[in-house]
Amino acid sequence: MIISIINNKGGVGKSATTLNLSHALANKGKKVLVIDQDSQCNSTSSLLPTAVNRSLKDIYSGDTDIKTCIYSSKFEGVDILPNEQLTSSMEMSLYQDLANSARLFSRVVRPYALANYDFTLIDNPPTLGLWIVMALAASDCAIVPVDAGSAYAIDGLTTSIKMINDVAAQANPNLSFLRVLINKADLRTSISRTLVDFIHRSFGADKVFATTIPYNTSIQQAELARTSVIRHSPASMGTKRFRELADEVIRITSEREPSLFGDRT
Repeated sequence: MIISIINNKGGVGKSATTLNLSHALANKGKKVLVIDQDSQCNSTSSLLPTAVNRSLKDIYSGDTDIKTCIYSSKFEGVDILPNEQLTSSMEMSLYQDLANSARLFSRVVRPYALANYDFTLIDNPPTLGLWIVMALAASDCAIVPVDAGSAYAIDGLTTSIKMINDVAAQANPNLSFLRVLINKADLRTSISRTLVDFIHRSFGADKVFATTIPYNTSIQQAELARTSVIRHSPASMGTKRFRELADEVIRITSEREPSLFGDRT
């Protein structure tokens, strides 16, 4: 199962979601690949302790030997296809052959990911440009994290869902919007309570994760330490919620595709 984590708003927790969910899924016995599609490289710097020789940039340069671009991460059960900042300079050249570029990620990355991993999580940049199209064209579904403390959260949510639907209609008919992930929720504040209630009323239980990620100091401290909250603070509420989110993702995707696990042939 290949899942894109997207939102065109920055600071909503895409990289934190990717990092912590990947570690939680691995702790459930799943084999996980993280793909860092964001040239800010937050997932790369959090999962890899040292610099790498090959990255996503090499794949976009025409080197399709994906196995040489994947590394074991600091978390057992989690591998990473890292990125580097220079990848951002390739966008214009990739735009010159848009149709081929949009399929490149799917053609090269998707078969390997499906054959070797239970879950692949793609951490995407806070844009809705070429990088997102490429990721969504290769994905089975998408999760949209929203910042429950931001008055602009709904704007990013609705725009991202429209993008998912557009790519599904034009490039990947098997793509679907999996769930909204309510992130950074502090139900002591009126804005969080209002936004959480609005999202549930607008999308319904089948499009919003039951698990809500709280505004939690331990998660922030883990980000600063470039690690997961699970490793940084195993007994924290943040860890508890990401473990619950992993359970929910496994359950939902298993219901969607019962034969998913164990079919890596």
